[in-house]
Order: sequence, then C-alpha cells, then structure tokens
Amino acid sequence: MLTTAAPLGVGSRRSERRAARVTGVAGGVGGGGSGVLVRTRQGANVKKRSWGWRLVAVVAAGALALGLAACGDDDDTAADTATTGGSGGVSLNLGYVTTPEHPYGLALDQYVKNVSSASAGAITLTTIPTYSGGSDVQLLQDVSDGAVEMASVSAAVWPGQGVTSFQALQALGLITRYDLEGEVIGGPIGTEMLKGTDAIGVKGLAIHEGGFRVPIGAKAALTDAASWNGKSIRTPESSVLETGISALGADPNPLPLGDVYSALREGTVDGMEANLGLVVTQKFYEVAGFITPNERLWPFPTVLVINQAAYDGLTADQQKILVDEAAKLPGISLEIFNQPSAFPQTVCDNGMKFVIADDAALADFGKASTAAIAELSKDAPTKDFIGQIQAIKDGLPPAPAPPPLPAGCVAQ
Repeated sequence: MLTTAAPLGVGSRRSERRAARVTGVAGGVGGGGSGVLVRTRQGANVKKRSWGWRLVAVVAAGALALGLAACGDDDDTAADTATTGGSGGVSLNLGYVTTPEHPYGLALDQYVKNVSSASAGAITLTTIPTYSGGSDVQLLQDVSDGAVEMASVSAAVWPGQGVTSFQALQALGLITRYDLEGEVIGGPIGTEMLKGTDAIGVKGLAIHEGGFRVPIGAKAALTDAASWNGKSIRTPESSVLETGISALGADPNPLPLGDVYSALREGTVDGMEANLGLVVTQKFYEVAGFITPNERLWPFPTVLVINQAAYDGLTADQQKILVDEAAKLPGISLEIFNQPSAFPQTVCDNGMKFVIADDAALADFGKASTAAIAELSKDAPTKDFIGQIQAIKDGLPPAPAPPPLPAGCVAQ
C-alpha cells in the first residue's frame, strides 16, 4: 500500500539525523538558514522563523528517537533502520523530490504497487515525495549515508558526487525522442551506466524518465541565440546541465527546486529548463509566460537506487523482487508520455504561450548542442556513451509528428 508519510528511524545518532531529514527539519541537524522546515504528510514545507522553534524541533526529534528505543549505537546503518516485520516482511523508505502527481511520482507509485504484489505484501515501500524541500543533492547524500534506504535521484546531480556515468543522457540536443531514450535506459547502455553508482555506496536499480525539458521564459521566449544571450537560467545543481545552458549563451543559476518559484516571480532568474509536468505540479505558470516546445534540451531521467548496506541486509528473494520490478520501471515511465496529457491545456488555460522556434533559431540550437557535446566528451566514458547513443539515433526512422498544441496558445 502506498503511503506518503515515513516513520521516524530510532535508536542512534543516524536515526536522529534521519528523523530530522525525512520530516523536513533543517538547521540543528545538518541544516542551514534561520528557521525550521516541517514536512506535512503531503511533503509541503512550513517555515518557522524562531530559533526557539528550531531548538524545540531538534530536541523533539531526538527525544522521539531515543524514547522509542532502549538501545542502539553510533554504528547503525540503513540495513539496521529498515523495519522488519514479525512475519519476515520488510519496510523501506523511498525518497524523491517531486510531488506524487509528477511523472516521477506516478512511475514510482506503480513500482511500489508492483513490489507489494510480487512480494505478497511482504515488502512495503513508503514513499517520501518532495524530499528535503526538493533537493536532489541532499537526497543523494542521504541515501548514500543511509539516512533513507531508497531514493530516486535525478541523473543531473550525480556528477557532483563524482559519478559521471549518466552525463551522456543529458548532453544538450542528443536524446530528443522517447523511443531513443527507451532503447538507452532500458538496454545495455543503461545497465552499464547504473554500475557507476557503486562508487558512493548505493546499488543502481533502474533509470526512469520525468519528461523532456524545454526552455521556459519568464517575461520573454527563449528561442534563438540572441534571446538566450546573457540570460540567467535556473538549472538544478548540475555541472552537465550548466554545460548545456552555457553553450546556449546563457548564465546557469543553480537553485534547489523549492527556491525556483520565488526566483521566477522576483526576477532573480529569467527562465528555466523544465517539462510541463514540473510547470503544472509546481504552478510555474503563475510566474512564467513562455514555452519553446520544439527545442528539446534533454530528457530528465532519474536513478532509482538503494543504499548498499540496506540491500545487503535483505534476503535473496527480497533483493530479487526489488531488482526484477525495477527492470520494468523504464518502460513504465515512458508509457506515461504515450498517454494523452492534460498538461498542455492546463498551462494554456493559465496564460502561458507556446512559441515555436524557427529554422534560424533551430540552427543556433544545433551549434550550441555540438559545443556542449564536445565539452562533455572530454570525459572518456561519457564520450563512449555519447557515441553509442548517437549510433542508435542514426538508425531510427524519422520521428512522428508531435501531438497538436492547444489552439489559441501558439505563436511563431
């Protein structure tokens, strides 16, 4: 059964830190800023400005953790914090940074159901959406050190932890269609990429998709080189995406997802790269006006992983179920994008305009793509993956025409 509120870990310093993170407490335990973030059951954050509130929240989290267990030591790992049922069942937490309505959440919801069914209810995965206010960087650190057992972490942020195996997936303009991406993430290339996660103590289970990113302009459309030049563009905290935005002539401005709405509203950034699922679920249509649908920047895959210690603590049968059901996740996620979507009409109804880039703008985009791919190819494994992807791309038939956009919301 899918739930969205995670139980607190118990019995150790790691458990106290885990309790603070999954409930959204920032400050006293590894946090920063001047307040306390408290996560609701839906994963929303409410900011308390008082330092007194911070102290109360941290003390309460620690007291709860210590009060629920009479023992525990500083050597606890994710394998210890996984809850084991009396009948041999196991419960694991699974964090991700978007809302449940986003394609990430929809695909993970199906994975949770499939795991429960395959295990006859013996494996319970409890999802934590909007994890840590939307910070993939924090989520990746937390699953690596065992504060949360499982996570689906955007491929974009892995280079920050020294894992470059996913960079080719988001080379500017390389993967621009879902059938190509399906062959990549669901085939031998994806399997090889997942091996890179071993370096930071997590086991890669699957790569799944969140929707192609396109340019989103706050006050003006982003189409040709002149429109990109010198603009401040929000990106995730990702060197690979910053490479692409820089190649387009703009200035990348890395921000956590939770800070993006106010940055667009206040003019701190001029635009962002996003998919319509993100625009709708985060209501960015309230603070941005323009979408360029025919400049697909890159897909936005995410990587499902489990902390290695947590994985090693499972039985062989439990491991097999998690791995086998994860193998279906690439296809599950891509099938979401083959279904009719209400997102285009929703953004249209809320005042956004689709601006079609002309041939000259697309030529500028092609030059930027070549430059970005050359830069990323300085990393030898990334260059090899790019070459393999390009070979598959060259063998595909022409892409089918995209579905029509809402009438009255399209401009050239």
